[in-house]
Amino acid sequence: MLICGCGNEGKKITYDIIIPDERIFTFEDLEEIGFKKNRQYDVSKLEGAKEAWNGFWSPDKKQKEYELRFYPSHSVAVASGESFAEEVTGKDAKLKKSEVTWEEGIKDRRQIIGREGGSRNSVGPKHGNYAIFANIVMLCEGPEELSLEVCWKLITVLKSKE
Repeated sequence: MLICGCGNEGKKITYDIIIPDERIFTFEDLEEIGFKKNRQYDVSKLEGAKEAWNGFWSPDKKQKEYELRFYPSHSVAVASGESFAEEVTGKDAKLKKSEVTWEEGIKDRRQIIGREGGSRNSVGPKHGNYAIFANIVMLCEGPEELSLEVCWKLITVLKSKE
């Protein structure tokens, strides 16, 4: 699956959502590149996952929030983690505990996006998209059309890691 966006010169930029890589990353690998943890989640009800974290990383000096879910392999991340990621990202994201398969961290996946009719705040998804790179399912901050680019900034740094 591919998502397209427009670059600075009006050229279409394409980002893959699923990026196979047989390396196995740990949270410590992310800390080595400057990822800052906010909280760790209980993954006992997140099928196949070994651990999951909410935290921040600053690509291009702009801090972005990520939810990172670590699996034993890329194939397990895709098979077990993709449906959980799809459920809580994008314009149709489920944001209530009663709607989601995995409730842990649901409050961290919501953000106030404005006012409805001038009286009430409207809530929307914090993570517009996700990517699966190696054994990591990444939920990335931003509107749907920009969040995959945020994922790819992290992926690019991880790809260059030896």
